[in-house]
This record gives sequence, structure tokens and C-alpha cells, in this order.
Amino acid sequence: MRLFGGTHPSRGVTILNAVSESLFHDSTIYFALISGLLFSLVLQPRGWSAFFSSRLANVISPYVVMTLLFTWYGLDANGRLSAFEGSGADYLAAVSENLWTGGAFYHLWYLPILAILYLATPLIAWSLARARRSWLVWLVMLAPFAASRTFPDFSWATPVYFLGAYAVGMYVGMRYESSLETFRRYWKELSTTALVASAALVAAYLFEYDTLGPVSVRETLFYVQKLALAAVVLVSFHAYEQRLPQWLHTLATFAFSIYFLHAIVLIMLEEAQIRFALGPTAARWMFATGFVFLIVSIAIAVVVSALMRRALGKRSRMLLGT
Repeated sequence: MRLFGGTHPSRGVTILNAVSESLFHDSTIYFALISGLLFSLVLQPRGWSAFFSSRLANVISPYVVMTLLFTWYGLDANGRLSAFEGSGADYLAAVSENLWTGGAFYHLWYLPILAILYLATPLIAWSLARARRSWLVWLVMLAPFAASRTFPDFSWATPVYFLGAYAVGMYVGMRYESSLETFRRYWKELSTTALVASAALVAAYLFEYDTLGPVSVRETLFYVQKLALAAVVLVSFHAYEQRLPQWLHTLATFAFSIYFLHAIVLIMLEEAQIRFALGPTAARWMFATGFVFLIVSIAIAVVVSALMRRALGKRSRMLLGT
């Protein structure tokens, strides 16, 4: 929504904002799903020691580094970039809080959630490996229908919500070929499900409808939409795996460092536009320039990541995750 200058929740949203939210909100579900897939396909065969040590070095370590950086220079109460004002003790206290909450920058909230997913991985893997315990995994995968993610404040339901997608990824990864065959067989049904869920989300935003008792209908629809879309994309990419463009491989290689860096670059571009290009009227042009800024921010993140990797080698993983 920042791309279009909007805020959440959605009172008074336009059709454009409704479509934007419906397409892009909760895209972190893809991140959780991919993490589960990678565990089953790549990380699990290496053993638990290698799994946790790699997550510590490649995920938690760069998260700590980025938290230190963005606490020192990040968004102030007005949403503008500024340096930290306060004593060294105040800075350390802010860092400590931000590490627990992911509050150093608006996109880091997911990293504490991801740490919980990693801690839950052995239990899910144990349940998947035992037919008599597989019902536990199904409970986890279906939990997001009853435990809705809360926004912007997080509760116990938030990690449960993303744990569902993570468990789906692990389940699919352990049965990768048979899962792909199932997705191919039901490709039309999955595509239809994604389209219907997307249309329902747009309507829910336009009519400002959300909760049904304790459950967020929107978050439930997002869960269905994102999982259906992921299945469709997975099958499509697998069919053209040998012909995918190089830029997609590049994005995949630097995905985690792009995640860490793109947000601050995007805001720098926005602030430069407001200050030097269009002045106070710049907000009117955010939509026109939003996608351009997004692409430029990703490109800059890739360049910085590549330079860091060239300079530091494998040690760059502990700083940027790549």
C-alpha cells in the first residue's frame, strides 16, 4: 500500500487501493511457503545441526545487523528517515525492543515470526514423518481459517497464521513430484479459486467488510488466494524451468538481501522526489512513479548485494543474507 500512498485499514479506499491490497497484502505468505519448501527439499537432508546453524548465520545474523543499522538510521514517528536521537543506553534499549518486535523498519516485523517458524520446524517434520501424527500437521495448515493474522498489532494468532503456510510448504516439499502432479491436474480449479478469492477480497475492501466473529474474513481469503496462486505459479515455472529468464535467477539469488535493503532505498527515492522534484505536490504522483521506484530500489539492492558478495565472499551472508 505504501506504493500507492495508502494506509491500512481500508476506510474510504478507492477501487485502485482495493485492488492493490487484494493483490499484494499478505504476500509474506509466499515467503513462509518458500521457506517450508526449501527446508524439505534442501535443508532437511543436511541434518538439524546444519539447519539451525545456517538459519542463525544466514537469517538471524543479518537481521541483527539490519536492526542495528535501521535503529540508528530509520523511520521516525512522522515516517521520515532520520538518525537516532538519544543516548547510547537509549539506543541499546531500542535495539533490544526492535529485535523482539521487528520494529526497526516497517518490513522487518516478519523476522521474529520466521524465528518462531524455525523453532517449530522439528515438531512439524516429526509429525510429517509419522502417518499417525499427520493429523497434527493438517491442524496447523488449517489453523489460519480460525486464527487470523492481526494488523498492525501482532498477537499469538500471527505466528500461527504464517505457520500454516510454512507447514504447507514443508508438506509439498516432502511430496514434491506428486504435489506438482496434483497441481497440474487441478490447475483450472486452482486458478479459479485464486480469481474468486481475489474478487471477493476486492469486494470486501470496497464494502469495508472484514470480521466474522473473531475471524478476519479478509485474512482467510488471503490465505486461500496466496496458496492457490503459489500452486499455479509453481506448476507454471516448473514447466518452463529450463527457459526462465536470467533476471529471475538473479532475483532468487539475492532475494533475502533485496528484502532487507529495498525498503530504505524506496523511501529514499520517495523523499528525494518530494524534496527535489515535485515538492508538496509529489504525493499526487506517487502512483505514477511507484512502480518505477520499486524496480529501481530492487535494482540498487541487487547491485549493493553483488558488490558486498564480491568484497566479502561468503561472509556477506552474515551481513545481508546473501
